[in-house]
Amino acid sequence: METVASSIRKLLLLRLNLVIYTLSFAIPIIVSHPQWITGAVVNCLLYLTAEKLSKKEYLPVIVLPSLGAITYGVLFGPQTVFLYYFLPFIWVGNYLLISLFSMLKNQNYFIRVILSSLTKYLFLVIFANIYFGFKIVPKLFITSMGIVQLITALTGGILSYFILKLLKKE
Repeated sequence: METVASSIRKLLLLRLNLVIYTLSFAIPIIVSHPQWITGAVVNCLLYLTAEKLSKKEYLPVIVLPSLGAITYGVLFGPQTVFLYYFLPFIWVGNYLLISLFSMLKNQNYFIRVILSSLTKYLFLVIFANIYFGFKIVPKLFITSMGIVQLITALTGGILSYFILKLLKKE
């Protein structure tokens, strides 16, 4: 039989899930420019997901931000259509970030952020360069799927650190 404390904990976790899921979809719509702010907040949510949610709960946070960006269609302006080509790679990149960050739990928080950010960045920049080399996407995507991804992933990791510290105080 479930205790009252266990029921309250499940309710709070459900509420946290819903908040993270909703923000994951809404942030690219609400904060569509500049990309480094949108990306930092989305990556922060990815790190919070790795810390606070179970593996079964990862998928919406991996997928929803890019769907929100496509739905709103402003992040890359008229070139948002090219984002469709990157969807599977963005999703895998997000999964790599969350998974690696989660697997390295015994390491220093910032080492985890650096390694997971670099992994996501390298994965995305490789495919951006391949697409650009085959003239599938414009040069803009080398930067937006390259250095911008690294900066936003690192910034999101730092932001998540402070949010987690704040949550521990509560």
